[in-house]
Amino acid sequence: MTAMRVIVALGVLGALSACSAGVQLGNRGVVGSLAPTSVAPAAQPAMPVSPQDRLVSAIEAQGCRLNAENVGAVLLRANLTQQELMRITPELAAEGRVRVSDEGTIRVLSPSCL
Repeated sequence: MTAMRVIVALGVLGALSACSAGVQLGNRGVVGSLAPTSVAPAAQPAMPVSPQDRLVSAIEAQGCRLNAENVGAVLLRANLTQQELMRITPELAAEGRVRVSDEGTIRVLSPSCL
């Protein structure tokens, strides 16, 4: 989500700077140019990331294991609730993307975590 916020912030700043072309600031004269400038094409919106992929990525960022000690950080990073975690985990296990231990630790099975 931070990357999306940065993209939006840059877009807003770019729009604001375009509005300020030709503004006079104090006694320094005219700042900017009124000449037409080329406009960059709008950035393509990012493809939405599935909750399953967000969870796997968040667990990878926490050392490839989800346990009682890091569950809060993982859920926050993945932007998921405890209920969503309970629903998604069996799906990921059925797909072979995670392994759940008898103790309740979830280990991601991905190239990043081998």
